Amino acid sequence: MTATIRHALLATLPNQARAVVRVTGDDATRFLQGLLSADVGELTPGRATAATLLTVKGKIISEVLVLAVTEDEPWLLLPAEIAPDVTAKLDAHIIMDDVELEPLTDHACAIAWTEAATLTPEQLGALPAGVRAFAGTHPLPGVVLVGPESALSTALAKIGEPADTEAFTAARIAHGRPAWGFEIAADRFPPEVGFVDAVSYDKGCFLGQEPLSRIHNRGQVNRVMVRVKLSAAPTSPLPIALQVDGAQVGHLTSHTQALEGLAIVRRAHAKPGAQLHADELTITVQSPPLGDDPGRAGRQQAATVTLGGRR
Repeated sequence: MTATIRHALLATLPNQARAVVRVTGDDATRFLQGLLSADVGELTPGRATAATLLTVKGKIISEVLVLAVTEDEPWLLLPAEIAPDVTAKLDAHIIMDDVELEPLTDHACAIAWTEAATLTPEQLGALPAGVRAFAGTHPLPGVVLVGPESALSTALAKIGEPADTEAFTAARIAHGRPAWGFEIAADRFPPEVGFVDAVSYDKGCFLGQEPLSRIHNRGQVNRVMVRVKLSAAPTSPLPIALQVDGAQVGHLTSHTQALEGLAIVRRAHAKPGAQLHADELTITVQSPPLGDDPGRAGRQQAATVTLGGRR
């Protein structure tokens, strides 16, 4: 049986509207490599790479999705509500670089995915002129589509079933993917919010690299993202403070009608079976930390287990 393709315009999902910025010039990739947290120095056309723009202290300013249109031409997807400010911050770093930032105001964005397997751009078939498809893992494992709004709507009408916020959130929770405006937020370290795959610890210098490198080499963040199960549907808006013995230990950040959710909690409580509370609700942790940085020691141990076959 062929898995059903689901799709949604990002602008129809809470906090997920994205602005598209085209980056051109001979120094485009080198420029972004020195600013963004992910390794975007060598682009693979047709790939979407999750990244962040950070402060010098390593805290998130914005989520950034880097779309490789060609090996030398990246496009950026920025949260629409802060896109002008983020674009201005990027522009302020252009000094002697051959780089131009061009907002594509007529473009819209969508995400397509399946529940059973990883979706690839090839599975979508031929797309209307101007619509581009990029394989990636963020905001979901699947395909990000970008193009003029009318052409994108035509493409979506031919490739599966429309999905609502509930379906998108359920898929995020199942895959352990954080979202901007829910888990991913300004003034947090990427590993605190389950977004460590947006960080390269091997590529060298980038804005905010030093604090993240110190955390990676010497310790761990105190907060992490986990999957949780709710005892009942919340009546309060997100985020919802979580407590243990009267002390706040984190926040519930996403949930579905099926009572599955994601939460950001203190590491000491990020253990399957741990019970947290919010008023009359009981929130039970279902997973170890998701999207966490285990630190250099953790990476070395994981490599030893993989190569040596130990469990």
